Amino acid sequence: MGMMHFRDKLPLTWCLVMQLSCILHQTSSVDWPEEQSRKESLSPVDPDSKMIPEEQLRKEIPHTSDGGLASLDTNKCKPNTPFIWCLPQDYNQEKHPFTYFHLVNKSLPWDYAFRFVIEEISNINDKSQTMSISMYFAVSWLEPRLKINESATEWSEARTGPANEVNESPEILKYIWYPELEIYGLDTFGRQRVLKEMSGVRIIKNKTITYELGVRITISCRMNFDNYPLDAQTCQFQVGSYYDTHETVTCNSHFIYDLDRQRSLQHFIQIEGLPAKYKVLKLPSGTYAACGIQVRFQRKQMQFIVQVYLPSFMFVIVSWVSFLINPHVVPGRMGLLVTLFLVLINIFNSVREQAPISSRLNAIDLYLVVCIFLVFGALMEYAVILFMLKKRRKPFRTIDQGLKHLFPSKTSNGEASQPLRSPSHRENNNPQVNEEDAVYKAKLDLLDVGHTDGTEEKMPEVGLSFRKQALVENIDAWAMWISPPIFVFWNICYWIAYRPWTNKLLSDNTLLDYVVQRSP
Repeated sequence: MGMMHFRDKLPLTWCLVMQLSCILHQTSSVDWPEEQSRKESLSPVDPDSKMIPEEQLRKEIPHTSDGGLASLDTNKCKPNTPFIWCLPQDYNQEKHPFTYFHLVNKSLPWDYAFRFVIEEISNINDKSQTMSISMYFAVSWLEPRLKINESATEWSEARTGPANEVNESPEILKYIWYPELEIYGLDTFGRQRVLKEMSGVRIIKNKTITYELGVRITISCRMNFDNYPLDAQTCQFQVGSYYDTHETVTCNSHFIYDLDRQRSLQHFIQIEGLPAKYKVLKLPSGTYAACGIQVRFQRKQMQFIVQVYLPSFMFVIVSWVSFLINPHVVPGRMGLLVTLFLVLINIFNSVREQAPISSRLNAIDLYLVVCIFLVFGALMEYAVILFMLKKRRKPFRTIDQGLKHLFPSKTSNGEASQPLRSPSHRENNNPQVNEEDAVYKAKLDLLDVGHTDGTEEKMPEVGLSFRKQALVENIDAWAMWISPPIFVFWNICYWIAYRPWTNKLLSDNTLLDYVVQRSP
């Protein structure tokens, strides 16, 4: 009876157990708030999250020809599977290819090959001392671990690239080793993009890998502006291995540059191979091999000659006209010199605002300073003449004599000893005063002025003496004869020293040599 009662309850017990297990399963599939917040913290939106999103993972996984997903070891060699090239199963992306140099019977140093297809020098900034280059940057290296199927038809088909080469997506660099490079003096490095990054990878039949991309590079240059604007600068673009010294890695390079595609800048530009002295860099961490190009550029000078040199030259010549003006014409002569002086100061200030920083007075500043000094000298010469003219001007009477004529002295009883007379009365009754006035107006001789008490006093000279007048005229004459030769001699020395007619892009060649070499 008891056994029968237990059997009746057994199905009910199993039902309860099954319902409880279903409830627990549903509960386990629901995310608790803490778990949900933890998952959100690892979402792709979180910039600090290290979890790879599923969409990104799908993009990074190589695809087959029918659009399906392939395994991550697509580039690995597989048995009984046709291939053009592949990587061995034990390929380690972290190991340098030169550790396997025995596979190709090659010894150290390993060699990198660079190719620079230069579109143009896009900008030269004097203020920041930088140069910007637009180019296609390519680097090639040997990978002895590659497995090459030399019988594959793709090596000879044009659709896959040039002969003995196949084009690949740059995504394969995620699975193969590539060199760590350094551009010395790099300021900015920008990759060119249209719909996607302008880059590509080529696998060559001799196990060489070439990576090429379009870039805009800005590098810093050590410029010297002491000869500005008659200067020429040299800038080096150097690239090499970041880790490996010249004992492990060396390099070679070549460049392509079409001058017809170069935009017009304020400089004449010439590009050449990197000189031997710049192919080795000695740094505190070691000695490294470098490859690249050297850019020479010379500033175009016509703008400065027309806008600065020629006006300053003419202003100095115009200042010599002041030597021909009568010294007594003070407004005209002084106005001319002061105007020229201020104009030259204004030109100097505007040039200084546009000029780059130099270690000393640059070429154009030096020229303007000399021009300002010559005009200032003409102004000082006239100041000396004015000082001489002012020194020889004497009043008709001193202050005491004037007061005595205006206010006669009084006697002891308070009466005036001599009444105040009008000028007409003095002219009519005092023949000595009449004679003095006539002599003063003529400025030919000494004056004798009579006092009210009847005594006579000899007055100082009035006006310039003949000797002083001749001296003033000689000063202008000497200035007129001395200033032009000094200025001409200065210009000869200046232009010979800076040699603006020399083509500084070619060493030890003049501009005439440069033209003759290119003439038919």
